[in-house]
Amino acid sequence: MKCVGLTGGIATGKSTVASMLRELGAKVIDADQLAREIVQPGQEAWKEIVEAFGKEILRQDQSINREKLRRIVFQDEKARKRLEAITHPRIRALAQQKMQKLAAERAAIVIYEAPLLFENRIHLWLHPVILVACDRITQEQRLQQRDGLNEDEIQQHLNAQMSLDQKRRLADIIIENSGSLEALKKRVREVWEQIVSSSQ
Repeated sequence: MKCVGLTGGIATGKSTVASMLRELGAKVIDADQLAREIVQPGQEAWKEIVEAFGKEILRQDQSINREKLRRIVFQDEKARKRLEAITHPRIRALAQQKMQKLAAERAAIVIYEAPLLFENRIHLWLHPVILVACDRITQEQRLQQRDGLNEDEIQQHLNAQMSLDQKRRLADIIIENSGSLEALKKRVREVWEQIVSSSQ
């Protein structure tokens, strides 16, 4: 089984590329989805997060208010590190479980989609690693339109991740996504064919 990494900067279009790859036949494990699974009410990570950040971050149904928690951790690096220490090892363990299950099902190509692939050094056990990138202006515009962030919040989000320039240097394959959806589809198909042919 070939394990491929997929990452990108915030608002570069990583999830769009993941769904295109899924349509082409890839099995995709989404780290953001795993992050939601491990913080369901009553789970160990949920208990630790409530202990660390207080009950104010809970909604009425006891689920974690992700927006509220995100605001806290983006303004305080120590809080962000605390949250990552609780969630990242559990996300990794769940990802490995899912990969083992797909291997048992004889999946040929599995794509692990994660925003902090390089930051958490997960790229070291995935090959090739695909980066979805775009120019800075496009990225800022998308963040403003998609998440309704102001200029300060946009900078906080961008500063919380490794820069796209650094990620470009670490990636094996780069998908530029500053243009049209059609251009993106074409490039994703090329990359998929490249991965398929190299795994045969």
